[in-house]
Amino acid sequence: MKQIKAFVGCFFIAVSAFLYATKHITAAIVSSNMNRPDVNYYEGAFKIVGFGINFWIIASLLVGAVTLISLFTQGAPFPFKKKQPIKENPHQ
Repeated sequence: MKQIKAFVGCFFIAVSAFLYATKHITAAIVSSNMNRPDVNYYEGAFKIVGFGINFWIIASLLVGAVTLISLFTQGAPFPFKKKQPIKENPHQ
């Protein structure tokens, strides 16, 4: 169960990173036909992309971070691997 929860947390953080990159790529595409050497419209296009995608970026990041933090407070080991018992060498 803890491994599934860890996967879900990492998935939401990855979605957040993808949306963040999408916001920058969208602003670049919007401003690609308007840029001139004397004026840069990228900043305006970046503002046009706006609050909608920012909300989903922050929401996804928070869900992923809360999920992973809840795992650590429950005492899950960091690599999320099951602890294997140490077998003694029978040839000693």
